[in-house]
Amino acid sequence: MKKLLSIILSLVMIASITACSSGQESKNEATSSVTQPPTQASNLPVEKLEWVDFTEYSLEEDVPVTNIILMIGDGMGKEIIKGSEIVKGDKLVMSGMQHNTTVTTYSHSVTNGTDTYTDSAASATAISTGHKTINKYLGLDPDGNKLETICEYAKSLDMKTGLVARQVMSHATPAGMVAHNTSRDNYMQILREMINSGVDVMLGGGSQYIKGYPKNEKAVKAQNYNYITTPEELASYDKADEKLLGLFAYDNMGSASMSPMLNTMTAKALDLLENDKGFFLMVEGSNIDTYEHKSNMASTLEQMQGFDQAVDYALQWAEKHPGTLVIVTADHETGGVKIPDNAKPDDVNDSCFTSDGKHTNSDVALMASGAQSAGLCKEELIDNTDIAKYMRKVLKDARK
Repeated sequence: MKKLLSIILSLVMIASITACSSGQESKNEATSSVTQPPTQASNLPVEKLEWVDFTEYSLEEDVPVTNIILMIGDGMGKEIIKGSEIVKGDKLVMSGMQHNTTVTTYSHSVTNGTDTYTDSAASATAISTGHKTINKYLGLDPDGNKLETICEYAKSLDMKTGLVARQVMSHATPAGMVAHNTSRDNYMQILREMINSGVDVMLGGGSQYIKGYPKNEKAVKAQNYNYITTPEELASYDKADEKLLGLFAYDNMGSASMSPMLNTMTAKALDLLENDKGFFLMVEGSNIDTYEHKSNMASTLEQMQGFDQAVDYALQWAEKHPGTLVIVTADHETGGVKIPDNAKPDDVNDSCFTSDGKHTNSDVALMASGAQSAGLCKEELIDNTDIAKYMRKVLKDARK
């Protein structure tokens, strides 16, 4: 009898332990589903900051332009590209693009003597509209008259439009693709104009200019934007037929490894913008400039890593989508970077900055691959206004 009772007690204890274990596993699974982000969609890159392997992509050239991917490394002069390649020990992906040329960046403020160097607003306006303007002006000529931006031109052709940046979304470079304002510093007003313009996809920083600003909150709703603020929401987002505004930081997305990373945002934008009528997408490596202003080489190189990753992804995508023109350039040079002759990786450091964090008038590189890319680089030296003119030309030619 005692033996039977002992067996029964043992079975009860085993059942109890199993139930507790099962309950704990269920509890862990429930907790995991709340605290762990959902698995990213398979089409998104793995988020890891590293130098991407050098690859020369073969994009079809002799086809009409359906899509344009314009990639701007803010402040990315030729010397920081050289320094990045010394530290990496190999070429950057952007250096393997099919065609290249050199670009002048001076603004109207430089030519009329009121300023020494261009700023990002005047340069973005030149690249977007094809016209020189005054520093701090966005989408306006020197007299304050509105100029047609590249997003407005693309919209007139019934194309989709998109903007990806690490800075505040209404910062100078993305704003220059859309907005019209006499001061780049009017971030709240500029963001409202960008929202009201109906850009299909905008991904970056600057959530501070939505929450607590009723006019901007109202504009988001009035223009039927889906507004998201987390990497998890971006990973699972798949509404290609609806407009998306994703602002993932209160201010600037300063760290190159902050999620979602630049190549992740680029990948999602491309997925959402793809359509039969084509698109224009601007992707900015915003914080190359930020850390050059601080003469911080280590952080600048991290930003170069992140930007070249995004270039690599865009070229992979374009190789699979004939009719895509990919342009990689800079709005200006920052920091007066000078890499010593025969430099080794350790020689690429803070001492390479020579302009006390200021912009310079150094010409910048332009690389192009894909549809009609050769035509943009047929001259050894072009002006930043030529970029806007060429984008309009190839889009117009493709629709004749």
